[in-house]
Amino acid sequence: MKKLLFLALVLCFSIAEVKSQSRVNRKGILFGAALGASTLHLRSAQQVNSTDLAINWKVGYVLTPKLAVLLNGTVSIYDSHLQGRTRKRDFGGVFPAVQYLPARRVWVLGGVGVGTDAPVFYDLNPENKEETKYYSGLGGVAAIGYELYQKGNFTLDVQGRVTYGSVQVPQGRLNGLTTGLLLGFTFY
Repeated sequence: MKKLLFLALVLCFSIAEVKSQSRVNRKGILFGAALGASTLHLRSAQQVNSTDLAINWKVGYVLTPKLAVLLNGTVSIYDSHLQGRTRKRDFGGVFPAVQYLPARRVWVLGGVGVGTDAPVFYDLNPENKEETKYYSGLGGVAAIGYELYQKGNFTLDVQGRVTYGSVQVPQGRLNGLTTGLLLGFTFY
């Protein structure tokens, strides 16, 4: 099974390389989003290990064809058991970041900003005020991506992401590390 998955990935990368020989026009404002899965490790009053939905967004400005400054948002969903019922929450953040392209299809990103523990809109009970509270602290994000497809001002990429946050919640300090694998797009 692992060999089959590896062969499928190699085939996808090969096809994408053959189909996409044009250069991307990187200038001005950029916008991107990604969706995938993340593994979350939280340490607090109770330890939480979870694998669930990962979302990423970025908006910024391209300074040079290889360098952009941006605002990057990360979302890693997990099941919280700390306040009554089991419910979904987001451990992520909003980070001013820099994205650099060291090679034609490879980019790296890093940033430091506000780590968050927040409710998710689709699993919220507004009558329970504890569920509607947002908590924040210090956080950071690092990511690397490979552009599978490039055309004009559009790219499709696969990206790996690591996010760390340290957030103060009523039960104490919540320290968390998430790793994610996402499929994303960017418009330049």
